[in-house]
This record gives sequence, structure tokens and C-alpha cells, in this order.
Amino acid sequence: MKKLFLAAVVCALFTPAFAGIDQGIDQGMTHLSVMGGFAVPVNEYGSGNSKLDYGDIGVTYGAQVIHHLTPYFGLGVEANGTNYDKTDVTVSGNKVKSSADKYGFFVAGKVNFAPEAKTRFYIPFGAGFVQFKGKIDNTEEKNSKPALFAGIGVESDLNDIFIWGFEARYNHWFMDDSKFADTKYLADVSVLLKLGVKL
Repeated sequence: MKKLFLAAVVCALFTPAFAGIDQGIDQGMTHLSVMGGFAVPVNEYGSGNSKLDYGDIGVTYGAQVIHHLTPYFGLGVEANGTNYDKTDVTVSGNKVKSSADKYGFFVAGKVNFAPEAKTRFYIPFGAGFVQFKGKIDNTEEKNSKPALFAGIGVESDLNDIFIWGFEARYNHWFMDDSKFADTKYLADVSVLLKLGVKL
């Protein structure tokens, strides 16, 4: 929350520099956004002969810069992270705590519908790498693998400068099954509030 507030303050300080930007999306426009919300794991990972929840609903957050090559299509970069809450799992008859963290860097894209409108639907997508760190009690394992995301979003112009919106995403990342037994991939679904500025 502090990051979102700080971003809003910084944007407000520089508002005069952006005077004259119209509502909607124009070719060559850049959006700088910060995002925050929650993520829900949708599958499990292996540990020996067991399948375990790697964590409960977690906090997810990120920052993104998208440059619109046309009003309908933008391309840029995104960094994001998710910290899953602890959950109880049973391993060999013993109850233990499991949790995980995930950090990613992506080439991100955006397909806009009705880009001239004040309120617009869009499809966010991205491809990159994720570092996943799983923890079961005091045991920890990491891997870095390719990752993808896609979803649907809606955003609206607060004024000529600021935008806000929501996104729902499906996030999919591959796993090293030599470290996480019988686990080829993991996935979650995230819901994000987005605040941004037009540059």
C-alpha cells in the first residue's frame, strides 16, 4: 500500500509535465503502472510420493511499463512477485507448514479494445522467467524457469493523466522436477488493482 501511495504522490508532483494528454490511448503513448492484489494457487507440487499445497492465498504485486506501438497494441516489461501464506500439509503422517514465494520478470504485452474510449477492456499477457522458492518447515528449495501469464482487464481514465483498473490473470510457470518431485509446472489465478499514469 505504501508503494501505491508513493507512486500516486510522485505522479501528482509531475502532473504539469503531462498537461495536454487526451483521454483514451494514442499511438506512442506509454503507461507506467503499479499493481497489487491477491493470488490463489490452483494446483500442487510433489514431495516424495505426496502432493502438497505450496501455500495458501498470497499477496501479489508488481510494476509495469507498456509502450503502445498502436492504440490497439502495447509492449513493454513487468516485474512482479507473490508471497503465499503458510498452509498445513501432511508429510509421512506428520503435519508441517508449507509456503512459497515467487518473483518474475516478463516481456509484457497488452491488446486494447475500443482504445479511444474512457473505459476500455484489454487482454494482458507476458512471457519471461520466474524464481520459485518452496518451503516445508525448515527445508527450502529454489528453481528458476520460464513462465507465462494471460488474462483480462478493464481500465478507466481518472483524468487526462491518471488511469486505474482491475486485472484477472492466469499465471503458469515451469518447475525443475528433480528438485520438486513429479512437478512439471505450477499455476495460480491472481486479481490485481492497477494504478497508473500516462506518459
